[in-house]
Amino acid sequence: MWCRDVSFSLKCIELLPCGRRQTESTTTSLQEQLREVRNSSPRTSRPARQKHFFSPFYPLGAGRATSPHIKFQIRTVMGSARSPATAKPRTLSQPVLAGLLNVNVPAVARGRARHPTVRISNPRGTRATATAEDGEAKRSVVILSEYDERLAPSAQSNAPLSSYQAAGQSGRDVEGRSLAGKRKPLKINLDLALYRARQTRIQSNRVASSKDRARLAREAEQSLRQCIEADPEDGRAYVILGKMLIQKRRYEEAEALYDSGCATTKGVNPYLWTAWANLAVKRGNVPLARKLFDAAIVASSRHAAAYHGWGLLEKGQGNFTKARDIWIRGIDATRPEGSPYLFQSLAVLAAEMNKPDEARRWFREGTLGSTGKESHAIWHAWACMEVKEESDELTIRQLFQNGLKSSPKSRYTFLSWALWEKGLGNVHQARALFKKGTALNRSDAALPQAWALMEESLGNLEEARRLFRKASRADPKHLYVWQAWGCMEQRANNVEEARELFQQGVWAAPPRAKATSLVFQAWALLEQNEGNLELARELYKCAVKANPQSEPSWLAWAQMEEELGLYNRAAELRNFSMQEKQIVQAPANFTTIKSMDDQGLLSKALETLGKWFERYDGLEDEYEARTNDA
Repeated sequence: MWCRDVSFSLKCIELLPCGRRQTESTTTSLQEQLREVRNSSPRTSRPARQKHFFSPFYPLGAGRATSPHIKFQIRTVMGSARSPATAKPRTLSQPVLAGLLNVNVPAVARGRARHPTVRISNPRGTRATATAEDGEAKRSVVILSEYDERLAPSAQSNAPLSSYQAAGQSGRDVEGRSLAGKRKPLKINLDLALYRARQTRIQSNRVASSKDRARLAREAEQSLRQCIEADPEDGRAYVILGKMLIQKRRYEEAEALYDSGCATTKGVNPYLWTAWANLAVKRGNVPLARKLFDAAIVASSRHAAAYHGWGLLEKGQGNFTKARDIWIRGIDATRPEGSPYLFQSLAVLAAEMNKPDEARRWFREGTLGSTGKESHAIWHAWACMEVKEESDELTIRQLFQNGLKSSPKSRYTFLSWALWEKGLGNVHQARALFKKGTALNRSDAALPQAWALMEESLGNLEEARRLFRKASRADPKHLYVWQAWGCMEQRANNVEEARELFQQGVWAAPPRAKATSLVFQAWALLEQNEGNLELARELYKCAVKANPQSEPSWLAWAQMEEELGLYNRAAELRNFSMQEKQIVQAPANFTTIKSMDDQGLLSKALETLGKWFERYDGLEDEYEARTNDA
C-alpha cells in the first residue's frame, strides 16, 4: 500500500456546500470513510504541523458570493513540512469521491470508467481538474486559459458558440486575421487596460503643451486598438476610440470603426449604435441617425441614451410631438424610476412651449426616484425655469442648493446661480459663488469670464483683466473669452489691444467653429468705428461664412451698408438673413402630458361634434329670435 512508503500528508478533505444542503446519509457515509482511513494509517511521529491552504478558488470565509455553477470547494490541511507539490494525497475510492462531490462522475473517454474526471470552474476564470482512481488517487490543479484547447466543447455538444469561439475554431477573426495561438484575456486585465487608456485620453486633453497632447493621444489610441485586437467583442474600446477620432475630426475612420464594432458584436451593443447615431447627427445625416437610434433601442429597450438622443434630434428638426412621444416611451421603458435626463428634456420642452405647470410636474416626478435626486441636471434646469418665471427667491435658492448637493462641482449650477444673484444686485454672494466655482473647476473658462464681466461693470478693470487672462489659460479654445475681453478693451479705448485679442481668438478657434462668427462680428464693429470700412466689410463676410444663421452679423452688416447709403445692398443682406433664419412653429394645443393629448380619434371627433352642436344651438336661438320679432 502507498501509506507504507509515504508519510501521511492529507489529514482531511472538507466539503463546503454552496447553496446545497448536505443530506444526513451522505454526511454519515463521509464520516465513516474518513474514520476507516484514519484507523488504517500508521501512527508515526511527525514534526510540528504546518497548515497550508491550497485552493485555486476565492479565500474561504472571505464573504464573497460564489457563482451559481460552483458546486463545492475543497480545503486541504497539510500535516507535514513538505510542499503541496511533493505531498501525495490519501487514497479515496471512486464512490467516496462521488459522495463528496454529490455529483455524477463522468468518464474521460469510453472504456475508461475507472479514471473519472471532474472539472470545477470558479469565479476567477480558472479551471481545476481532479482525477481519481480506485486504489491510487492523484490530485492536480491546472490553471487553464478560458479558450484552452483542452476545454474546447466536444463535437457532440449542442451548446451555442460565441462569435469569438466560432472565429477561433475557423482559425480567422472577423477581419480575416489568423487566431493561431491567440487567447482571450481575462476581463480584469481588459478592464485595467481600458481604464489606463481612458485616463491617458483625459490627460491628453488637459495638458498645455501641444507636443505632450499629441504624444498622449497617440498612446491612448494605440492602447485602445490593442484592447480591440485582444477582445473584438467588447464594445467599450470602440466607443472610446470613436470619440477620440471624432474629436480629431476623423469622421470617416470613426464611422468605419463603429460599423466594424457593430458587426463584430453581432448588433447587440446599444452603446455602439448610439455613438454611431450621434456621429450621424453631427455630420447632418438625419435619416441615418434615425435608423441607428432605432437599432440601439432594438438592441436594448432600456437604453435611455438612445431615447434621449433621438428625442433631441427630432426636437432640433421641429418635430416636437415626435420628440415628446419618444421621451415618454423611454420613460415607460426605463421604469420604475426612469432616466432623469428624459424627465429633464420633457420638462424643458414644456417650459419652452410656455407650459410651466407641466414642466413643474415633470421636474417633480423626475426627482422622486433616487437617481433623479442625485441628478444635478434636473435641479439646474428647474431652477433656471423658475428664474425665467420670476418665482419666489427662496424656492430658487433651494433648487440651486439641491443641485450643488447632488453635484458639488457642477459648473453650470455655480454659473447660473451667480448670474442670478448678480441680477438681483447681491454682488458679494455672486462673487463668492464665482470664486468657489472657479476653485473647484480650474479647467473651466466660463466661470472666470462671467466673473470678469461683473468686475468690469463694477469698475475693477485690473481684476477683470486678471480673470480674463486666467480664463484664456484654462481653455484657449473658449472663444467667448477672447470676444468679451476684446470688447472690454475696446470700451476702454485700447484699440490695439482689442485687435490683438480678436486675432488671438481667431487663431485659437477650432476649424469650422460657428462661435468664430462672434469674434469676427466684434472685430468688424471695431474696424467700422475706426473708419476702416473695407476691412469691416471683409470681417462681416467672414462672420456670416462661419455661421450663416448668425442674425446679429447679418443685421450689423446691413446697418453699416445702410449708413453708407447703399440701401439696395442693405435690403439684400436682410433678405439673406431671413432666408438663413429657421423659424420653428409649435403645434396648436401642444401638451407634454400624454393623458391629455393622446386620447384617440374618437375623443377628437366627439369634441368636434360638441362644438358643432353649440354652434347649431346658437344659430337656432338666433333664428327663433328673428321669427318672434317678425
